[in-house]
Amino acid sequence: MKVTKEIRVDHLARIEGKAGIEVDVGDDGVEAKLNVTEGARFFEVITRNKHYNEAVAIFPRICSFCCTPHKLTPIEAVEWALDIQPSEQTRKLRDLLYLGNVVESHALHLYLLVVPDYLGYPDAFAVAQKDGGLVKDGLFLKDVGAEIQTAIGSRSIHPESAIVGGFGTLPSRRTLEKIAAMAEEGIQKAVRAVDFFAEYEYPQYVDIKRQHLSIKPYDVYGVYGNTMVSNNGDQFPVEDYRQHLAEEVAPYSYAKRGLFNDQPYMVGALSRVVNNDHLLTGTAQDLMERYHQFVTPDNPFANNFAQAVEMVFFLERIRELIQEIGEPVQEKPAQPSRASGEGYAVTEAPRGLLIYYMNIEDHVVTDVDVITPTAMFLPMMEKDIAAMAEGLWRDGMQDGDTIAKKVEMVARAYDPCISCSVHVTRL
Repeated sequence: MKVTKEIRVDHLARIEGKAGIEVDVGDDGVEAKLNVTEGARFFEVITRNKHYNEAVAIFPRICSFCCTPHKLTPIEAVEWALDIQPSEQTRKLRDLLYLGNVVESHALHLYLLVVPDYLGYPDAFAVAQKDGGLVKDGLFLKDVGAEIQTAIGSRSIHPESAIVGGFGTLPSRRTLEKIAAMAEEGIQKAVRAVDFFAEYEYPQYVDIKRQHLSIKPYDVYGVYGNTMVSNNGDQFPVEDYRQHLAEEVAPYSYAKRGLFNDQPYMVGALSRVVNNDHLLTGTAQDLMERYHQFVTPDNPFANNFAQAVEMVFFLERIRELIQEIGEPVQEKPAQPSRASGEGYAVTEAPRGLLIYYMNIEDHVVTDVDVITPTAMFLPMMEKDIAAMAEGLWRDGMQDGDTIAKKVEMVARAYDPCISCSVHVTRL
């Protein structure tokens, strides 16, 4: 292809990790690459031949943003493999811990990384000078999530209290009541975020039919399940994931790249809302009825709106979970009924599906496979970046810097986590 215009973003700002964007405009169309320059990690290798308790303590170091999903998901895989049955209290506390991470992550992404795009500012500091209240809302919601992870996980990053079979330490009722009050205060702040994102139209250049993959929640809208569903009607249990999902490696990137039934696909808040919106209740349901037109399955910018709606729902769910838990009672961790087995787990990390497979022999991990959300949606993100650049070019936009800023917005709408996407299974 004869290249007419080269557009380069050496460092994609306001995302987690290090990556750049390369767009080539030519006579035959537009090609786009997300060039992930962050070095590969080897967590699937370094956790082999380790006791499963040691392995689940290592996995959260994959990423500080996603540390809680990378703790709770492998715990689920170990418990599947060894037939460990945690108590109902443990499950509720894990759900609360996980939702704290999602709220914190969504708040950081929306208020500090995305809002500057919508208001035309270079960063959140500039936004704060114009609208300090908006940034304060975001920092408060971030603190709600951090407080939950500190109280239940023992610290806000890389939680240690969550262990296979249960918890090492438990929060007091007084601490949980404080968190419930913070969640209550945060609900209206999150509603304001929904209203904010409902003021902006989505760029039509990236209206592309796409597959959305998410879990089928056990009961309420949430992050746990063992079945995956798509908006085209496909449904399969997590243990069959290799029959439907594949990963490939591109020569220009350290990140893995996912395909669902040999096609690019999307995961994340938008995919969850598209597939499971019938499970939303309370204020989030009311907002969906008012702003249903903003949940557009074919446009990645709707992911920002979906994250805002999720914050509202999860804050109300956090309040409900605390009421259901009551006064936490110290319990002995549930014990394995066997020493060896294969385990599978899938949860909904803030950015989408997170899959863990573990093989354990005599309490020692012998094989691991991890598929992360960002690795899953990278090919679809590149497709959207190319569509945005091509649409602007065809409409007469010749300024490379302007196009670069627009394609950066596309990438940020996905909320990519580069650290999670760079990993290998073979050396």
